[in-house]
Amino acid sequence: MNDALGSPQSVVLLGAVSCGGADTVSADELRTCVRKQLPAGAVDRVLVSTEEGVTSINYYRRGGETDVSVFASADDAISAEKAEARLGDAHDRRIKNVLYSGGGAVEAAVVRCAG
Repeated sequence: MNDALGSPQSVVLLGAVSCGGADTVSADELRTCVRKQLPAGAVDRVLVSTEEGVTSINYYRRGGETDVSVFASADDAISAEKAEARLGDAHDRRIKNVLYSGGGAVEAAVVRCAG
């Protein structure tokens, strides 16, 4: 957890590749692409976890946070997006099977990589 982009969490993510077709991006592919897109020092730390087939990637920088959830399919992401809307918590945006929020350079990289 020391190094934001080269930390041991990347090892955890290797086993969390989702399956899918052209309408999906794997968590591993997304994380690798985002890492390549960001300049050095753009992120202080990254936390990665997988629960019930959904990989959450949280990027932290100077008190700010960008949250990314990678689902197994676009349909799963759409269902989660609708569930958030029903709860009044519809702040995430979606590309393919990825929900994201937070803004800044990380969000811009997520959009480029997931699109």
